[in-house]
Formats: sequence, C-alpha cells, structure tokens
Amino acid sequence: MRLPHLESLDEYRAIYHDEDVWLPAIDEICRRHALAGAATKRGPDGTHIVYYAEPSLVIKLFVPLFGDDFAVERAAMRHVQGRLSISVPSIVWEGKVWGWPYLVMSRMAGRRLGDIWDGIGRENRLALVREVGELVTTLRALPTEGLPELAVDWDRVVAEQVSSCVDRQREHGAPEGIVAGIPGYLTSAPPLYDEGFRPVLLLADITDEHVYVSERDGRWRMTGYLDFGDAMLGHPDYEMVAPGIDIARCDAGILRALLLASGYDASRLDDALRHRLMAYTLLHRYVNLKEIMGFFPETRDAATLEELAHALWPVDVGGGEAGAATDRGGAETGDEGAAGETPDA
Repeated sequence: MRLPHLESLDEYRAIYHDEDVWLPAIDEICRRHALAGAATKRGPDGTHIVYYAEPSLVIKLFVPLFGDDFAVERAAMRHVQGRLSISVPSIVWEGKVWGWPYLVMSRMAGRRLGDIWDGIGRENRLALVREVGELVTTLRALPTEGLPELAVDWDRVVAEQVSSCVDRQREHGAPEGIVAGIPGYLTSAPPLYDEGFRPVLLLADITDEHVYVSERDGRWRMTGYLDFGDAMLGHPDYEMVAPGIDIARCDAGILRALLLASGYDASRLDDALRHRLMAYTLLHRYVNLKEIMGFFPETRDAATLEELAHALWPVDVGGGEAGAATDRGGAETGDEGAAGETPDA
C-alpha cells in the first residue's frame, strides 16, 4: 500500500474527502501502535488529515505539500507542555507511514468555543475572551530559545506578504476599491515592528475552532487549546489578527477585553493601533477580505480600507466593556467564525 504522490493543491482537494485513500494509512498506524481494534472516525476538516481513534486519541496525518507543518507542530506542542494553565494535546506516538509523517495525540476534552458562543450571555463571553487574552500574554512570556523549527526571518515574511497582498486579495474577489487602496494603506501604516524587537511565540491562528471550553458551575471556562501547525516566532501584534476578527467579531467591548487581557495598555487603544492591526490583517496568510465582508454586516458597506478598519478594529470605541455595542442585530446571538482552516489554507 502507499499514499498518493501529490503535485498540487488541486490534486489534494480532489481526494480530500475520499475515505478509501486515507483509511488504509490510518489502519496501518493503528496496527503499529496496538490500536488495531480501535474504531476510527474522520475528524473535522482542516489542512491535514485527522481521525479520531476511540476512546481518547487523535491521529493527524501530515500532507507533504505543507512540508514544515509536522516539524512546527511537534516542536510547538512540546515547547508549551506544562507551561500553560490550560490543556494542550500531548504526543503519544509519532512516525511515518508510507513516507507521510503522523502524530498520535491525546484528544482534547470539552467543546469548541464556536459551538457554545451563540448560547451564552455577554458576561460569560467577556470572561472567556479575557481568558483567551491571558493565553496570549502567557505565550508572549515563554522562552524562545531552542526552537529552530519556528524561527523565521520576520523582515522577509513581512516583505513577501506585502508584495503578494494585492494579488492575493484580488484573487479572493475582494471589492476592487478595497484592493486598490492596499498599497497606500500599508505605506501609511505605523511601523509594523521596531528594529531589534524580541520575537515571541505566535500560534497565529487562535480562533473559536481551536479554543476549547468546559462548563463549570453554570459558566463556561477556557480549558484547552488545539492546533499548533501555524506556530512561529514573530511580532506580538500579528497574533491578534485571528482572535480579533474570529472571536471579537466587530464588537468593541469584546475586542477591548481581549486586547487589555493580552497586555495592551488602555492608552494604546487608539487609531495608530487600529491601523497597525489592520495592516497585519492584510498580511495574515489566512485572511480573505471578501469572506470577511460577506460575513460581518458591519463591514459590508465599507468602501475604503479606512472604513473597513474602523468596522473590524473598533479599538477606540467606548470607554468600557459593559456599555459596549451589543452583538449584531442587538441580540445575544452570534455566528460561526469568519474563516476556518481548510485544505485551501
């Protein structure tokens, strides 16, 4: 038996949901680790192939098209073990099956934040987003030595994303008026980083799909985090893009709570920070402006990037959390995240 040799993302997409392609490899992994009798079930869609092995294990098969993901995820997961106040998966076994690397990991307890967000009150939402911010603060304080798998040339990363940003968003189908304003917006942004800044550990995809929560005494608490495949060492502000959009969702009070808990002083919640965060939004590898503008009603009438930035990043709106804007439509309701990790990533 063998796994397919993939030359392109299109080839991968064509077989992504074909169980006949993946189950032989998953069965072989189970056999190797004495899990031959374990029932397996396909996990949620993501960049790589995930199966649940009952009762408490996850098998993640890494697609060679995304060559560094296995080493990155393994290094980041090991680095944070025992250093966070929440649970993260632990690696039980690792190896290669027919040339493809895999990890067998412990399965996360609890539920994804996005699954319960709609049904909880505002005070619980504020408490949860503060806990997300506390995770960000903890990550920023961790040592970063001995992580060559996560080290990047930040100058190069930013330069490459700047050079490809217009074409990327145009291919996604973003409004031309928005796309045309990208070069000027990036040029006029405050410096995205200071020379000699200290790189910190970034997870770079803290979304409501990856944050896990559990109910305790009638309230939901953050109890775990899943997915380290996008981890790298870089500028702290880059980390805020995913939770700032996917969890705060244009809500000034939620965003304020997130930023304050992430270590931003209240005096920094101003137009300069909004401009910088919007610039990093444009440079983020997963951001699709067309999808964002289709998802958030607050953004749909934006004709310029300045207007879009004010809708997505209302950092200086209101002075407190309790009196901030209610959720869309004035109701205590929400929607699923604006973007998810898919084989298109």
